[in-house]
Amino acid sequence: MWKKRRIKKDFDTAVAEGNDARIEQLVKENPWLQDYVDESGDETDVNVKRICAAIGIMEDERTAPATIDDIVESLAQDFKVNMSPPQVESVCMDLENKGYIKAQDAGYLLTVEGGRICDNYLNKQAGEMLGSLPSE
Repeated sequence: MWKKRRIKKDFDTAVAEGNDARIEQLVKENPWLQDYVDESGDETDVNVKRICAAIGIMEDERTAPATIDDIVESLAQDFKVNMSPPQVESVCMDLENKGYIKAQDAGYLLTVEGGRICDNYLNKQAGEMLGSLPSE
């Protein structure tokens, strides 16, 4: 129990510092941390999740950092959410401070933790969409 608490604290510190190498190392050494990430991820604001997902989608499509305009476009097309560029930029600054994304080449890339938020959100959305399909 004590060891898990210490590992969670180390993990939270690594996330706050944006230390991707340490985060990956901790998750590799302690696979149960993925459950901890999933639990704490539920507290994350839905806009944070959507923007992380939009950045991830645009990173994959463009194989380059996602610009504010790319994120706004993805939010509108993929999630039917209309946010202005200043709103998206404000959330992105917060995400960068939390260590979920990194600014690069006039755009943003996901960090390891941001990638987890993106994947969890997209997987949940896909599950909900598949669950709403009529069964055969």
